[in-house]
Formats: sequence, C-alpha cells, structure tokens
Amino acid sequence: MSENIKNINVARDNSSARERGESIAREYERIVSTFNRVLEFKEKVRLSLENRVVSLQEHIKNNAQKLSTLNRNIEIYDLNVSKIATNIDEISSEEMKIKDQYNKLLQGASMEMVGVNIDDEIFSEEGTKDGVVSTENLMQKRNHYIDGLNSSFHKLDDDLQSINCLRTELLNARSEIFRKKEIALDKKAEVQENEKCLKVALDKHILDLDNSIKEEELLTREYAQLINTVDGCIVLSEDIDRVLFSSLTSANENE
Repeated sequence: MSENIKNINVARDNSSARERGESIAREYERIVSTFNRVLEFKEKVRLSLENRVVSLQEHIKNNAQKLSTLNRNIEIYDLNVSKIATNIDEISSEEMKIKDQYNKLLQGASMEMVGVNIDDEIFSEEGTKDGVVSTENLMQKRNHYIDGLNSSFHKLDDDLQSINCLRTELLNARSEIFRKKEIALDKKAEVQENEKCLKVALDKHILDLDNSIKEEELLTREYAQLINTVDGCIVLSEDIDRVLFSSLTSANENE
C-alpha cells in the first residue's frame, strides 16, 4: 500500500515538475524575447537620434557659414554705398566749380579770369602799325576770341554732361546695391529664423537621446542582472548531471 502511495506521489511530482518547468521556461522565453525586442528597438532609436543630432549640427554649421557670408556682403554693400556718396560729393563740388566758370563767362568775365586757356595770339601785338591795331587785325582777333569763347563753352558743356552721366551711373549703381542689400537682409532674416528652429530641434533631439540612453542603460542593466541570476541558478551536481546524461541517452535510443 505504501509502495503504491509512493508511486502515485512520484508520478504527481514528475508531472507537476515538468509542467512547472515548461511554464517557467515559457515565461523566461517570453521575458527574454521581450527584452531582446525592446533593446533592439532602443538601439535603433539611439542610432537614429545620434544621426539626427549630427545632421542638425551640420545644418547649423552650414547655416552659420551662410550668415557669415551674408554679413560680409552687407558690409561690402554699405562700404560701396559710402564710396559712391563720396564720389557724388566730389563730382558735385566739381560741377559747382564748372557752373561758376560758366556763369562768369556768361556775365562777361574774361576766359583768363575764369581759368580757361586762351590763345596768346588773341592778345599779341602782331598786326600793329605804329602802335595802332588795324581794323582787319581787330576783326581777326574778335573772331579768334569768339571761337575761343565758343570752344570754352563747348568744353564746359562736355564737362557738365560727363559729370551728369557719371552721376547717373553712380546713382544707378547705388540703387542696384540697395536692391541687393535688401535681398541680403531678407535672406539674413530667413537664415536667422532657420537657425533658431534648428537649435530648438537640436536641443529636443539631444534631450530625447539622453532620455533614450538612460532607458536603454536601465533595461540593459536589469536584463544583465536577470540573466546572471538565472545563469547562477542553473548549477547541477555531478550525480544529477550523470543521471540526466544516462537517462537522455536511453531515451534517445528508445525513440
């Protein structure tokens, strides 16, 4: 009777042990599978965030170079506008001098007084007789004087026209510089706004990366402790190892 009870207990313990072992094995396998999948996912997230951080840093670097170039261009535009203003002042001063000469000639001042080159022949004593200038000589001198005066006006006209053309060119150049500067200022504002967005995105990705790494470290540490705990429990005595090996060999032969 006691022998039957013993056999029943062994059968019950055998079945219970196998069921318990299979249940624990399934649970362990589930946990291992879950940890592996999650850690693999966390690794992909970390690598993706790291790549994104590097990409954003490169964009910020390129953006800074664009901003530096735009600032240099704006400085050059301002310098050129300043030079043009100086040139306009200089030619305006020259124009005033020429107009002053022009006005004095119109008011009857001599060409010599207003700084206009004249032919010495006009005032030479050639053609005089006994200190008296002949009518023919006076007429010739008058014609020479009128021709010289007319030539002087033409020269002043040409000078004023050249100044006017030069001023127009300078004003057109200044307008073009202002147009380019306005474009550069618009681009600068766009680049600065883009820089703000990039830095905000970079800060967010760095924060996300730090949090993800902390979670990955926590999971990796807990997983390692679990594996080490299970690994430390799987220790078989020599007798049990011998019985398992012998029984397994018999079981394989009977299959």
